[in-house]
Amino acid sequence: MNKQYSHDVKNIPGKTVTLKPGTDFALGPLEVNVIFTEQAPTAAALACARSLARDLGARIHLLFAVEVPFQLPLERPGVSVSFLQEQLSKVLGDLEKDGFEPRANLYLCRDPVRALQQALKPNSLVLIGGRKRWWPTPESGIARALRAKGHRVICVDSKAPAVLEPAMISR
Repeated sequence: MNKQYSHDVKNIPGKTVTLKPGTDFALGPLEVNVIFTEQAPTAAALACARSLARDLGARIHLLFAVEVPFQLPLERPGVSVSFLQEQLSKVLGDLEKDGFEPRANLYLCRDPVRALQQALKPNSLVLIGGRKRWWPTPESGIARALRAKGHRVICVDSKAPAVLEPAMISR
């Protein structure tokens, strides 16, 4: 899917990219980012991510931001890091069986929303699993904060079928 471009300069907010003949304009492969919240909601978001990644030829990037209270040292969260890594490897194992080469990052942080904002590339496509509720949820707060930073966020209802439909997309 490489396209040939003539020598040109493209302005991207905050960056100037000079294109040379024979280079691809893309700033890297397309990524579908999934925010790890809990097992079941993340599984629902990953089901949609699989569909999107397969259709778009994208990679799946799983981000897991774990809040460490100020009372504890950042290197020693209240939950064992090996347990958190085990949760991630279970999820990644399922993706690898489907032929994907997913990427995952575990962030130990004081503010998960800020850590996610810093970890994501500008204008990222993000999926967050959760239950659709009429009251604010932690997932809806994360979605709102990421949208405010310019990311494209899709909230996936964990109780809905594992097919991405317009009714499942929350704006």
